[in-house]
Amino acid sequence: MLHGREGRDRQMLQMKLPRSAHPGETFNLIFLSRAPKPTFGFVPDSPPLASQLSETGRFISTLLQQPLLLPSDSRSAQPDAAPLLSAPPREGTPAQHTQLAQGLMQAISSSGLFYEFHLAQWVAGKRSLTSLLLEPQGRLSKNLSQSPGTASLPASPGGELRLPVPPHQDYSNPMHRDTQALLRQQLDVLENGHLQWQGEIWPRQTIEWDTVGEKMDESEGDSTTRYPVWKTSVRLSLPNLGFISAVLRLGESGVEVRLAATESSAAILRAGAEHLLAGLDSAGIRLSSMGIEADEKAESV
Repeated sequence: MLHGREGRDRQMLQMKLPRSAHPGETFNLIFLSRAPKPTFGFVPDSPPLASQLSETGRFISTLLQQPLLLPSDSRSAQPDAAPLLSAPPREGTPAQHTQLAQGLMQAISSSGLFYEFHLAQWVAGKRSLTSLLLEPQGRLSKNLSQSPGTASLPASPGGELRLPVPPHQDYSNPMHRDTQALLRQQLDVLENGHLQWQGEIWPRQTIEWDTVGEKMDESEGDSTTRYPVWKTSVRLSLPNLGFISAVLRLGESGVEVRLAATESSAAILRAGAEHLLAGLDSAGIRLSSMGIEADEKAESV
């Protein structure tokens, strides 16, 4: 029996069920029509269909189950990578700061995460082959092209790029094993918008850098206009200040800065906050808020 609308005009409906039905069983019904009388369709239980993935889907699924490595952790990503600076930057040397920023940009650009986009630029004549060969996938193709009997790589996209087939090629896995970690990172960037990098900014000084896109800010007075918000964080352990974590959140209203360090280092950072304010102001970046916290539980990188 089915119950209709609740209240004073509550109705009770009767429905014929299959003879095999037993008290206490649950049935799935689909409402078909209201007139001339309520009509329902009976949905019999059926075993769930087993999902099947294509070879490409299974390959991507296998990659997603692998641990995510930072670009510098891949042995094909940055072999013998040199520090971005030959020495720590000194106060009053803006050229070194510019060099560090350009070095970080180049490290991300040549990490291999954007190789396919750069390859399309090369085909369009907007990127040189030399820059492609600096990336992990490009270095791999360069090594393969040096095999005996292989034509040399063209200097422009007007020629033909031919690569030899490695011996004992596994056609069920079309990717080179040294590029699988990079593809895993590319999938993570596409899915989550999360970019990670780790390396040396000067000799024996490592840094971890994370960047992720967050929700969009709405402009005041215009709910249809939205602006991207980016959150970036760096973690490093300095010789004198120890472990420091910096989180910057950049949006339409400006940048929010959050620093965390040990108690003694936090006091030094507070005393030097004016230099940070001056640097942001000279770069045309508005500081919306800043906080410096003491974190004695911080661990070194």
